[in-house]
Amino acid sequence: MKGPSSEFDRLLEESFKKRQSIEPGSRHEAKVTAVKNDYVFIRTIDNKVIGNISTEEWREEVLPKIGDTLIVYFLKENSGDFYFTTCLSQDNLTEENLELANQFEIPVLGQLLLEGNGGWDVKLGSYTAFVPFSQLEVSLKGKNISGKRIKFIISELGKKQSKILLSQKKIADKERETKKQLLRDELKVGMFVSCTIKSIHKFGLIVDMDGIDALVPQSEATYKKSPDLTTEFRVGETLRAKILTLDWSTNKISLSVKDFLSDPWSGKLPFKESDIISGTVESIKPFGLFVRLGEDFSGLVPNKETGIPQRTPLNTVFQPGQKLEVFVLEINPEKRQIALSITKASEAKDRMEYQEYLSKDESNPSVSSFGLALKKSLENQNQKKKK
Repeated sequence: MKGPSSEFDRLLEESFKKRQSIEPGSRHEAKVTAVKNDYVFIRTIDNKVIGNISTEEWREEVLPKIGDTLIVYFLKENSGDFYFTTCLSQDNLTEENLELANQFEIPVLGQLLLEGNGGWDVKLGSYTAFVPFSQLEVSLKGKNISGKRIKFIISELGKKQSKILLSQKKIADKERETKKQLLRDELKVGMFVSCTIKSIHKFGLIVDMDGIDALVPQSEATYKKSPDLTTEFRVGETLRAKILTLDWSTNKISLSVKDFLSDPWSGKLPFKESDIISGTVESIKPFGLFVRLGEDFSGLVPNKETGIPQRTPLNTVFQPGQKLEVFVLEINPEKRQIALSITKASEAKDRMEYQEYLSKDESNPSVSSFGLALKKSLENQNQKKKK
């Protein structure tokens, strides 16, 4: 049976081993074990050291919960208590701790004061530091950020803190890399995620996915052909998307929002075969015209259905944006293709005008010269088709 002295010796030896295994400035992953008024208590995952962090570090943020994982930095041991930090702020921004922060890239919390030539003055505890514009994230540039508190990394520290240069971009890059490591294990192709639009381009949407940039290609942002994405989306809008590809080696992630959009082909189409409908010339190709039909559909008028003589360039007769009427020849839902005809639309209109003319003058058995000419024209067209 061990006596009191042997138990004390064991605890003393254990404490000594812990002190040797942890150095000031060292970075650790830790689990939150308790949350009190003044301190958050943690246990490091690697060497099981129990320590505490001042709750002042979360003065402007939500306190962590028991079981949360934190990235922490060891500061000092005092009377058997181990003090850690997630980000140095307020009273912890001492000369000694600033040296540690500079050496081990421990985050520091500073307050933006005044914008000057080339950057911002920053209040760092009782010290004044400087962050160049080049070391601020693009999202902060050009905005009114005076008074804003953000995290920095010390990039240069002069003697007796006479000169302190900061970088916010560097810490943002580090946080992004940390998030990326976590997301690598969590994200899989086919999963659904939330994202926020950062910028809108012809080729698609650049979105922020929990700190990681991703692309929603134009073809996966809408069912419309040749859409103007600036009219359908806005910067800052939150979207629900499905992961299409994940390539961590090139940092390329592509998403689709189509699962959350209504597919115009899935419902009843606003027209059917043999209908005559209005359209707008969308583009001119060597093989025919693409015609936009409303907001959601486009169809093709092949060369032979344009009514233009062979070897006559279509762009000498038609122009993009030109309004015209087309006859719906065929609808193929599986291929999402619509075949159209300008010729048959013209013929059908002629027939309708002729029938309307006859119905208006049924009391007169004789037909006027206009009616006879129209009838003869239609008969000639039919004879040509038979030949």
